[in-house]
Amino acid sequence: MIGWTRESKPDDILENEITAKLVIIDEMSMVDTWLMFQLMRAVPNDCQLIFVGDQDQLPSVGPGQVFRDMIDSKIMPQVELEEGYRQQEGSSIIELAHQIKRNQPFDIAARYNDRSFIPCSTDQIPQVINQVVARAVDKGYDKRDIQVLAPIYKGKAGIKFLNQELQDILNPKADDKRELQFGDIVYRKNDKVLQLVNRPEDNVFNGDIGEVIGIFMAAENALNKDVVVVDYDGNEVTYTKQDLTELTHAYCCSIHKAQGSEFPIVIMPVVRAYYRMLQKNILYTGLTRAKQSLIICGERQAFDEGISRTGLERMTSFSETLRAYFNDDDEEVHIPVGELTEDNMHLISPLINMEGISPYDYQTVDE
Repeated sequence: MIGWTRESKPDDILENEITAKLVIIDEMSMVDTWLMFQLMRAVPNDCQLIFVGDQDQLPSVGPGQVFRDMIDSKIMPQVELEEGYRQQEGSSIIELAHQIKRNQPFDIAARYNDRSFIPCSTDQIPQVINQVVARAVDKGYDKRDIQVLAPIYKGKAGIKFLNQELQDILNPKADDKRELQFGDIVYRKNDKVLQLVNRPEDNVFNGDIGEVIGIFMAAENALNKDVVVVDYDGNEVTYTKQDLTELTHAYCCSIHKAQGSEFPIVIMPVVRAYYRMLQKNILYTGLTRAKQSLIICGERQAFDEGISRTGLERMTSFSETLRAYFNDDDEEVHIPVGELTEDNMHLISPLINMEGISPYDYQTVDE
């Protein structure tokens, strides 16, 4: 809508103009400062904007926390929706989400019809997940219904290893099933795959999940290259072998990649090996992806520690800037300035306010 392409760079000024009278922006928590700037440049002055999102989810990958700052500024009308429609009425998943948001006590190990906790160690994670997935398949669920979410890539409880394990269960090797190896990943027909970067020319974007519907060798197509064809809900995209850096398996993916998506069954391993990524908004975002069933497996102490940690605070002044700009009472609003310390003084350019000045400007001329 705003003209972003694969060739666009963060410093680019996009020239697309939006002619709509009403624009609704969903998943606003994922919008960073740059994207917000480009959006506001593109909409006309008489356009109405409705921002929709969950401020308790993960902030944007890029700089800023635009949505939270907009809410904190209180400069525009706000409506908080408290009833969830992703889960069924009476869901313990949405109840757990509210308890986490409000810092209310709960027992993560308590069993419900739609939620369970399986205690296990880091080394046991692959075996436990394999058993849970196998039982779900026996009940009639398939790979599109089941999503494993983990916060890190490395280790036995990491995304990479779990994807290898889950591929063997959900799309096992067969004589009549084509394969193509790229690096240490084997792509197989019917694989569930994840797009890793925006590819707007093919209408496929970072985080989209598709299915491999064809693998063709170089001698079998006009491109004379090995290709993989992926179907994204009816949108078929062809990848040459060099394009496969944009793909990975999607049986297990990061919680960041899953933000904005929903799945009937979500399986979340939570162990202390994830310590650096165990944070309240990460866990909250992951568990709220589940529509019907949530299975958390791992260490209870790790989960409890995770929801008590808020992570690094993003230092922005957008909220104060909004209040200063829209303040009707001509009341002075203080916009905080960071304190200069030995730890951050190296971040200040030694040439600040020296544009257009050279050493010759300081030389004296002998009379």
